Order: sequence, then structure tokens, then C-alpha cells
Amino acid sequence: MNVLLVDDEYLELEQLFQLIYNRYPHWHIYTADDGITALEMASEHNIHLALLDIQLYGESGLDLAEKLQEKSIKLDIVIVTAYQNFDYAKRAIKLNVMDYIVKPIVERELYDVLDKYIRQNSMHNLTPLMQKVLNFIQERYQENLHLQDIADFVHVSPNYLSKKFNEELNLSFKDYLAQVRINQAKQLMNDHPEYSIQYISDSVGFSTQNYFTNSFKKYEKMTPTQFKHGKAKSDDK
Repeated sequence: MNVLLVDDEYLELEQLFQLIYNRYPHWHIYTADDGITALEMASEHNIHLALLDIQLYGESGLDLAEKLQEKSIKLDIVIVTAYQNFDYAKRAIKLNVMDYIVKPIVERELYDVLDKYIRQNSMHNLTPLMQKVLNFIQERYQENLHLQDIADFVHVSPNYLSKKFNEELNLSFKDYLAQVRINQAKQLMNDHPEYSIQYISDSVGFSTQNYFTNSFKKYEKMTPTQFKHGKAKSDDK
């Protein structure tokens, strides 16, 4: 399940990310602070659900919604807005926007919308086997995990398990594990800004800091140091 969050307010984007990750840790969450980055993310990943701020710098979230839907007719859109505007509502209806979330975001209201999405899209529900696999990874992501280890745990072959990752999650085991570790790293950086990049890399299971930095840049389009400093233009040392 791939989710795209778009908001040009960094703190609000991180709050939304954390709320969703806390409730749905097996989802793969991609973030963008502008329309160009969002469209790049949609080109690189099979996005199922996008939560878009209606007021983005340079264009409206509805303009972006239209462009995203041109890329994928299966994409569902939720608009996040601080504005109650009838013109916006009329256009959103025409775009078949699934729902609205009003800022400031209330946790219960957000989860109600996401649970509604899950009920309407049961095709994305995981089999018991994959739920067991993802729970295992969530508990042991800090370790030196290999596909064979998890296949042994659930008593299937590595080839079969690899196929199930692609069928149910639309990505490989390696990519899923990297995303889990990166999500945990982001939480550590938010909660403990005093931690070094090396310590965070070790804590979440990356074999080297260089591998952590390259993986982080691949998924987040910024370095870990840039993330720690609110997207300040700096490079990891």
C-alpha cells in the first residue's frame, strides 16, 4: 500500500506522516512539499492514495490532483484543507475526490477517513501470511534480516515469499525493509535530534552509514542531515 502526502508546511507534513505511520506501519509513505516532487514520486511508485494540501506554493492541491489522476485512474485523493470554500468543493466533486480532512488535523477524523478507504478498497488488504511477515519485520528490523530468515519463520520458500511481496505490496522485500528502517530513522530524528546520523543508522539496522544515506536519499529525496534540519541545504559528512 503506497501513500503520498503533499504539503508545503514541513511540520504539518511530518505530523501527518507520523499519525499515519503509527496506525498503519506496513504502509509505504512518500512525502513531497511541492507539485513537481509529488509528480516525480507518482512516476516512480504505484501510488494508491494521495493526501493533498489544497493550498500549495505555486499551485492548488486540486490542480495537482488532476495531474496525478492523469497518471493513474486507480489513484484515490483526499484533500487536506483549512478552507471551507464552495468553489473548491464543486471542483473536488468533479475530480471524484474521495474525502476531505479539515486542518488542524484531528487524529480520530483522519483515521476514520483512512479506515473508510480501507473498507472501500479491500483489494489492498493483506493475507494472514503477509500480515505475519510484516509483524515479524516490524519487531526485528534492527537485525541483519534476510529473505531466507523470514521465509523460514513462516515456512515458505524464499521465491514464494518474494512473489508475495510483489503481489501484495507492489515492491520487493529489500525495498520494504529499507522503508521500514527509514521510517524508524525519521521517528528517531524527530524525537531525538541530538542523536548522530551514525547512531541512528546503526539503531535501525543499516550496515553502514553510507548505505543509510543513499537509501534515505532514494526514498525521501533528501539526505538524513537535511531531514534533521528541516530540509536545510546541507550534505551528510
